Amino acid sequence: MEIRHLKTLMMVASARSISKASHLLHLSQPSVTRIVQEIETIVGSPLFSRTRDGMILTNDGKKFYKLATKIISSIHEAISELKNSHKKCIVNIGFCPSIMIFDLIEQLRYANFKMDCIRFHEFNAKRQLIALKNNHIDISITRGADTASSEGLEQIILHKAELFAVIPAAHRLSGKKMLNLDELKDDQFVVLSEKFFPFYNKTVTAMCKNAGFTPRLGFCANGYVAALATIAAGSCVGIFPRGIVNSIIPGYVYIPIRSEDNFIDISCYLRKGEDRKEIIDIISIIRNQLCNFGLSDI
Repeated sequence: MEIRHLKTLMMVASARSISKASHLLHLSQPSVTRIVQEIETIVGSPLFSRTRDGMILTNDGKKFYKLATKIISSIHEAISELKNSHKKCIVNIGFCPSIMIFDLIEQLRYANFKMDCIRFHEFNAKRQLIALKNNHIDISITRGADTASSEGLEQIILHKAELFAVIPAAHRLSGKKMLNLDELKDDQFVVLSEKFFPFYNKTVTAMCKNAGFTPRLGFCANGYVAALATIAAGSCVGIFPRGIVNSIIPGYVYIPIRSEDNFIDISCYLRKGEDRKEIIDIISIIRNQLCNFGLSDI
């Protein structure tokens, strides 16, 4: 008995007609009749009763139909599982423009992770969380925490990156090895667009208020390069992680801030319930890298 025989019998039971079943299966009526008879011979019992309403399953026929359905379903599941096991599992990782992704790539290579299975996508934190919710990416690596946008997601705080005062090279405080944040209260600050970096600006504003002043807005930049260029031009000062200021743009210096709250969280977001091994492995590698080396302090 073959799988196609079981499917033929199931079609007859569903159509309640040899002729209808043969039409749907693109087989001749004699062929369908012969298959049903062969199965009944093997089983040793009639599986159909011929009535005015058509071919109706007998009690034995109902039992056989139920078993045949389970067999077909199990075969389909096995085929699907095998097909999926041979598919290349692609992990999509979202990261902010500020994240030093090259260090992460090197660590994944060092851990012998299959790099051809990873796709990196660079965009701001807000867009990352939307993409994560819509299944466009699998992992989001961002700065800060946005509780409004992260609803339905799991947040893992990987690291706390230190924030530095970034000032023009010709600034009056550029020679200091460390400064108090209130020493910049008379300066204008460059901030990042609230649309794209909402929780970053909240962090900086909170730091300044804890230092006893509200930062004066001098320029709002859509990205880090524009912000650093503005500082280098001597127009403003800013507060950024060291990984941002390790840039090719000349004309500014970064100075440690004497404070206990000059840190911003580096977070990883996942969809709740995510348990794929390759994703968990990547997160473990990222966490180890951040703890041991700091991803160039991001």
